[in-house]
Amino acid sequence: MTRKYNRTMAFAVAAALATPLAHADTFTTDNGLEGRWSLNMSVGTSIRMKDADKNLISVPNGGTAGAGADDGNLNFSKHDAYSTVGKLTGELELKGNTYGLFMRGFAWYDKTLKGKEMPHGHYNNGYKSNGELNDNGFDQLSTFDGAALADAYVFANWDLGGKALSAKLGNQVINWGESLFVPGINAMGAFDTSAARRPGAQVKEILRPQPALMANLGLGNGLSVEAFYNLGWRQNVVDGCGTYWSAADSLNCNNGTVLFGDGTKLNDQGQYNGAPFLAALPAALNPVLASLGLSRSMPLNFRMTTAEKIKPKKSGQFGLSSHYFADAIATDFGVYFARYHSHSPIVSVVKQPSALPSVWSGRLAQLVKAVPSLAPALGTLGVLPAGNIVWDYSGENVKTLGLSAATEVGGFSLFGEVSRTKDIPVQINAIDLLVGTALGIGPQAKLAVIARNPAVPTGTVIHGYDRKDKTQAQVSFIRQFPQVLGADSLTLLGEVAGQKWSGIGDPNTSTRYVRGFMYNFGPTAALGGTCGPAGIQPNASYCENQGYATSSAWGYRLSAEMLFPNVVAGINFKPRVYFAHDVKGYAADNLFVEDRQTRSVGLRADYNNRYYADISYTSYNKSAKYDQFHDRDNMQFVVGANF
Repeated sequence: MTRKYNRTMAFAVAAALATPLAHADTFTTDNGLEGRWSLNMSVGTSIRMKDADKNLISVPNGGTAGAGADDGNLNFSKHDAYSTVGKLTGELELKGNTYGLFMRGFAWYDKTLKGKEMPHGHYNNGYKSNGELNDNGFDQLSTFDGAALADAYVFANWDLGGKALSAKLGNQVINWGESLFVPGINAMGAFDTSAARRPGAQVKEILRPQPALMANLGLGNGLSVEAFYNLGWRQNVVDGCGTYWSAADSLNCNNGTVLFGDGTKLNDQGQYNGAPFLAALPAALNPVLASLGLSRSMPLNFRMTTAEKIKPKKSGQFGLSSHYFADAIATDFGVYFARYHSHSPIVSVVKQPSALPSVWSGRLAQLVKAVPSLAPALGTLGVLPAGNIVWDYSGENVKTLGLSAATEVGGFSLFGEVSRTKDIPVQINAIDLLVGTALGIGPQAKLAVIARNPAVPTGTVIHGYDRKDKTQAQVSFIRQFPQVLGADSLTLLGEVAGQKWSGIGDPNTSTRYVRGFMYNFGPTAALGGTCGPAGIQPNASYCENQGYATSSAWGYRLSAEMLFPNVVAGINFKPRVYFAHDVKGYAADNLFVEDRQTRSVGLRADYNNRYYADISYTSYNKSAKYDQFHDRDNMQFVVGANF
């Protein structure tokens, strides 16, 4: 896929620091069950604070970049609200001596996305300027309003001859490992990135529950074992097409997309609506056109239909872990194994005629075959294969083996982990994939043979990924200092993490992975060291083999929060800062993008752990050339109450 959504954990940490402690009430039923319930209500808005960078906008839409990933950027100007959300989060727990039940649900309504007229539009509303966005076809959790039951499980606790056994059955979050900011072993779980973007986001909204059976057995002497078996599969939830954080104009959208047209002339509206390419043909060809389902007035467009997403099987996902606490050195050691199916979307291609009056219907190729003299007039349009893109989640049986340790030294909580993950599906650069399949040029030109071969059955999928292995290590700390600069406490958090990938080589000579749509084509030996024919790479500054996945990458994260209690009338103030820096390399899973920085400052005020207000400002490093969100500086305001 493109560089998409892995600021998720940064949003999660910001959410953790910005969210006040939950206010919960307890009760006891007539039959002796103990209960606990809580309700959080909040209203917040997020505002864009920087103009769009024209280097991230396509040429026909007024910028200098390639097409396919600028709708969200074009719909919101500086100082526009891009999300204004009212939210409810409710929890209920009931438990007896042995058994219990836990449930958590959310409801949300985004007034900005639900009713604001957008200047550019998106695929779902036909690229109607000054029209409202449409969330048809979005993942249910990323729609503009909705309600969802998240966690919902039963649990039990038993004493087996002095050994404690606990179990959970139902939708639950299994969050293994010791990562603080950067996903590691816990990448076996799914994330809700759309929830992370909403003002007032809480960590419990971001970690997505999955249906599972989990059990933990304490064996005594500091030793325990834990195992789970997933009863279903959940995908990562990404932002809907045309919204502020949308990573690709075709991702999480209705059944269709705009990917290909003239890369320098036709804007999104032109590609969507098309043009009567056949109008100039002589009337004598009308019978031939009719036999192919064409007409001279047909506004052939450049829409490639999006086929139904490819999902993995639900079975075959499980894990086993063990922990040992060494009293002599006061350290917890953990070992983990998990097998799971990938949660992230991959761009793939399926050999299947477009259902639209499109250049991808395969009918133009039939027309050229019937009337060869039209070949010069129709050019490459006449040889475009029938095809659709498909969002592909077929990367099954990813395997992770990990080790962790956690201890305290000199007042510091120190913890870390190292993991080896095998068979991760890594996106072949989407432009290489699609241009190779469609036009038969570039480093993936071989794919056109499959797409155009009549012997290859309709429905054949050209998977857009290769399997790769990753080693990742990270070390984290938490330290609280009392009485600092007039504050009651100062809490510091930090993490440094790095990756090493197997099978990812030099993009000048090897398969190129990742890099966003808007950066288009890099130079390739397959085209004599150039970036292809005119129109394929409209921005010369992107005609370089930079920004593709590298074999190693690393970065660090830092956070600090101060507590000033009872500053005025019982109100507590908590100022905070957060800084993330991807120092070197481009990670194939997008966890690191060289020079990407996130800088955030915020202030939360709360009264009696019940009422709160929060303001924050987040900026990014514009010099991070291949961070497609480097122009999305924003400010958030949130007020809320806990009951």
